[in-house]
Amino acid sequence: MPADLNRLVPLQQGHGRPALYCVHAVSGSAYSYAGLARLLGPGQPVVGLEAPGFDDERTPVRSLPALSAEYADTLTEYQPDGPIQLLGWSMGGVIAFDMAQRLTAAGREVARVVLVDSGLPWVAPLPVEREIQRRFMNDIIGIAALDQEQAAGIAAVFAGRPDDSDPEETFEAVEATGILPEELDAWVLGERYAVFRAHIEALFGFAVSGSYAGPVTHILSAESPSQYMRWDKVASDLTEHTLPGTHHSIWAGESLVAMAALVRQVLLPGPDALDPVDRQGATA
Repeated sequence: MPADLNRLVPLQQGHGRPALYCVHAVSGSAYSYAGLARLLGPGQPVVGLEAPGFDDERTPVRSLPALSAEYADTLTEYQPDGPIQLLGWSMGGVIAFDMAQRLTAAGREVARVVLVDSGLPWVAPLPVEREIQRRFMNDIIGIAALDQEQAAGIAAVFAGRPDDSDPEETFEAVEATGILPEELDAWVLGERYAVFRAHIEALFGFAVSGSYAGPVTHILSAESPSQYMRWDKVASDLTEHTLPGTHHSIWAGESLVAMAALVRQVLLPGPDALDPVDRQGATA
């Protein structure tokens, strides 16, 4: 099967530096990285990986290894040589870590893996349908940066709904609140939910296999439960940083600026960059 290069979304053009590949989170969208890409500077190329089924006709993928294998093959075709740099937020970090294991096993150089507030997964039973829908709407609330009153209005939709709640009925009820922007109507929510639900199924059915010796940076939000973030169990060269905020709020304001600074520190420089000895000579 030929690589689906349509999964690659250019977020920022650049020349002279190795690209940073940003793997979608559970929503499937690559555009959550657009703000970070801008802050990394105009010389840094950034490419997002978007999920099958998100804004295309493909069936959403319910296996994390299948996603990882496809994306590793896609990057191998898109960038046949040179070091690869990966970043992923939440579920995207889990996929990026698995991709790094696959790529290094195939003999490719993975220069850096950056995880952003990613929990170390374990195999667990899938939540009931109502709970998956609630998690989906919480993700929408976080991405849309709704205030507490708006979030409470959305949460009220789930009061008394059965465990096997029908998604179409749920999203019609959400649309009826008038809280979300008009473009997020029940039909769009249903389309987005199909991808989200497939990814929840993929994540709940996956556990990291084996360890990884390459450099890994993990950027955590201060309000995320640290007991679920134990990447030191599988990554022997791990560096961690904590930013103020929640799983979603670190993608805005000063936390996003700080995140971009941390990411810039670990990315490979361009060929015109001076090494430390040259820098000392240049400033003398």
